[in-house]
Amino acid sequence: MSANPSIKPQAANTRRIAESKPNRHLLDTIGAIRASVGEGLNDDELTRLLLKSVLLTEAGFAFLSLSEGFVTLSVPEQDLASWYPKKGWITAGKEGIARAIAVKYELLLGEPPDETSSFLFPGCNSPHVHHHLELRNRWETIVVAHPHYLKIRLFGANSTSRYVSDAKAPLPLGQDLLQDLSALYQP
Repeated sequence: MSANPSIKPQAANTRRIAESKPNRHLLDTIGAIRASVGEGLNDDELTRLLLKSVLLTEAGFAFLSLSEGFVTLSVPEQDLASWYPKKGWITAGKEGIARAIAVKYELLLGEPPDETSSFLFPGCNSPHVHHHLELRNRWETIVVAHPHYLKIRLFGANSTSRYVSDAKAPLPLGQDLLQDLSALYQP
């Protein structure tokens, strides 16, 4: 039992895990908690555990969920006009920031539509279809930046296991990644 009766035992345990790693960044803390619980929890169970832990916000982002190797974070409230001009593609300002981040982290930049489309139902150029930003390496998407959320892949294929779909390892993300991405969410 924890010393403070108002703290539930599972919350105290995850707090101890988070506090045992002083000055950790949000993504590092999530990764450390994931490593400490091992494979005993699925993504849904781990998300619930993380939501009960004491995860601080970083650079305006807060933890929402963990699923299939991605952590989903909340973002500061956005003015959609700063993201989208009339046609729905990303504004030049946001694209420039994303391009600089892609160069820094040696990732590729893409702007896929929020809606899926096909030749039967084209929609990419519709004024009502918006796009989001994706930063990826050669094998998988690493960052999805959207005005309503931010997704970052914490666990993915490493260069030695890229042909094995189940081989997921912690990805080496830069310590400044969230700070750099926060520039996309500034007014």
